[in-house]
Amino acid sequence: MSFDPSPDFTEIACSLESLALAIEVRDAYTRGHCDRTGRIARALGQCFDLDAAQLEQLELAAHFHDVGKIGVPDRVLLHPGTVPDDDWPAIRAHSALGERIFLASGHEHAVEVARLIRHHHEAMDGSGYPDGLAGDAIPLGARLLRVADSYDAMTTRRTYAEARPHDMAMRILHGEQDGKIDPEVFRVFERLMRDTALRDG
Repeated sequence: MSFDPSPDFTEIACSLESLALAIEVRDAYTRGHCDRTGRIARALGQCFDLDAAQLEQLELAAHFHDVGKIGVPDRVLLHPGTVPDDDWPAIRAHSALGERIFLASGHEHAVEVARLIRHHHEAMDGSGYPDGLAGDAIPLGARLLRVADSYDAMTTRRTYAEARPHDMAMRILHGEQDGKIDPEVFRVFERLMRDTALRDG
């Protein structure tokens, strides 16, 4: 675990770390992705004046946002090239499963983190999953997490795509302001990436 959770969150983080490591062993792309996503999400959260507890919840959600992939079959998770349409339901199920896994810990601080995990693939126009939330109905932390996750995913080599250069990833995200990502979050992210070394990992 590359971040150091506070005592309130240490127990739950440690209990789920073995699952996160199991996913990393299966899928090389996941190695480092969740940690980088956490750093970006925390930096974004600071720009939005989240308090200390909210920042920790956001970073923890980022670190475990893909834990639900433990339930995605290898033939889908590791599929080279474009994922077939028939396999997308298995991919889309990972965010809701991640929420269930987190809630199963029974930890008093699990609810908000689990909510961010569940909604990190929602879209501003309601076309995302699992619940089709739109606009401000999507928790702010989930909107921050979506941008952080999307950027790192695009700039990291995956089984079905080569890593894109920073400038190309930013152009794609710029276009996704039209319904997919929160334009205000993107504007802050764009400024953040100009002003910091986050894009260098």
